[in-house]
Amino acid sequence: MQNRNSTDGEILPNIDKILIIRTDGIGDLLNSTPAIALLRQNYPSAEITVLARPLNADVLIGNPDVDKVLVLDRQGEHRQVTAQLKFYQSLRNEQFHLVVAMQTATLSHLIAFLSGASYRLGRYQKRFRSTLTHAWKGKYRKGETHEVDRNLALVKLVCKGEGTRKLVFNLLPDETMHAESELVSLEVGSDAFLIGIHPGGSSFDKRWPEKQYAELADKLVRQYNATTLLLHGPNEKKLAYNIQKSMHSNAIIYAPKSIRELAALLSCCNMVVCNDSGPMHLAAALEVPTVAIFGPTDHVAWRPMNENASVVRMDMPCWPCSAHKCKIGWECTKKLPVEMVLNTAMTTLDMRRK
Repeated sequence: MQNRNSTDGEILPNIDKILIIRTDGIGDLLNSTPAIALLRQNYPSAEITVLARPLNADVLIGNPDVDKVLVLDRQGEHRQVTAQLKFYQSLRNEQFHLVVAMQTATLSHLIAFLSGASYRLGRYQKRFRSTLTHAWKGKYRKGETHEVDRNLALVKLVCKGEGTRKLVFNLLPDETMHAESELVSLEVGSDAFLIGIHPGGSSFDKRWPEKQYAELADKLVRQYNATTLLLHGPNEKKLAYNIQKSMHSNAIIYAPKSIRELAALLSCCNMVVCNDSGPMHLAAALEVPTVAIFGPTDHVAWRPMNENASVVRMDMPCWPCSAHKCKIGWECTKKLPVEMVLNTAMTTLDMRRK
């Protein structure tokens, strides 16, 4: 096994088929797209396949660096062990030459090994690390390195060049037109100053409280004569309606039917306000002015990769922390003042207008 952290990569010979494993979140996959682009740059004739999950697979539609997407559905089609084993055998039948375990997880390392690929690249953490042929052995402390740079550092073991930190996400023309048509049906005028708010998040500790969102929305409506578009996921309907009920101004509530529709609607907004979440990374990839509310998460590693985005957070003496074991009720998120978020939003918009 080669354990190197040098930026001078080793170009591997006879690489015709590459598999990249990324079966985690939307943001995880989006922040891997610069590394995928660097692989494409270094292996231009190779067929690049990404192993994703149902949640994040559609992020790759329209990505010029990806030839195929395979979906591992461990909660559905591949829930049974026999179905998973059959799926892994199908991966082996693909005869990949290089597998990149970009997701640092025991299962990723195992899948890379089961693939039978001659070269298996991953990070030297988790179990089955001894099965890797090329491993990145560095360590990252909180507050130092963005996820994009971590992924680039990994693939640079088998690539040359620096790559770019720009996320790759492309909307199709009909998706944009559909979003614009949907806004018309929601009675959003073409000249409206549209502020998208997505108050959801993958866990409780990441969610700014409903009343604060309602107060912020009212202030932004008054400040910019804005229209508020409250977007929510499948299990967040109550969250959106609670915010609307607490508002003094009107808001449009809408549940996008897919990640692609959500992204298209975000692209129509003049600004997006959201928690640290998948929609935050979608807005960043689309270069929409974004205000990202962070609590205990590492904001340096996971901030939106977008020059038009701003992070707002409370600097707590207990950070970096273990969020799920918080002893003070996630004050960093739950007590974040509305004025801090409002001022950040106003500054973000002012910078955009210059």
